[in-house]
Amino acid sequence: MKSFFSMFKESAAELKNVRCITTTGLLIALYIILDMFSIRIGESIKVNIDFFATAVIGMLFGPVPAVLAALAGDFIGCILTGNTPLPLLSLLEVLKGLLYGTMLYNKNGIRLFAFAVIARLIDSAVICLLLNTAALMYYGYMSRTMEQFYVRCIKILIELLVFLPVLAALLPVNLIYERTFGRRKRSEQNN
Repeated sequence: MKSFFSMFKESAAELKNVRCITTTGLLIALYIILDMFSIRIGESIKVNIDFFATAVIGMLFGPVPAVLAALAGDFIGCILTGNTPLPLLSLLEVLKGLLYGTMLYNKNGIRLFAFAVIARLIDSAVICLLLNTAALMYYGYMSRTMEQFYVRCIKILIELLVFLPVLAALLPVNLIYERTFGRRKRSEQNN
């Protein structure tokens, strides 16, 4: 457990790095753009790939920047589109940032791929299907009929089949970032 909590301290230390701030800012902008160009099917189904930006932030900088970026991206996106920020849906975005940050940070190779698949499965099954559906029902964007729930299940299953290979294609971003900027030594991070 000690290493789990030290990951948050190490991730928070990333916020002192200018590269972290600038890269995260660019990825927040990408998150907002991907969310704005999502495809809406009816009132309750929205197909988007904004989680890619959150996953890359979590992979590169850990859970603390990923959580802050998810919250900022959701809030700024709501302001730009004229929507009202809804606390439950914002909390779900924060959970996605926490999920991808804790699962992908400081991982590489086959471990990174395995944890990316697990993170996406948890995101799809728990956050998108169960929690997001409950939040949409709470806010009145989705009726409580089983037919709509089945449609969401099919939508999320199709998304999972399409997004897993695309997420796997994004994993080399970690190697590209390390080769371009290098990683700070742990002794530098602790000072």
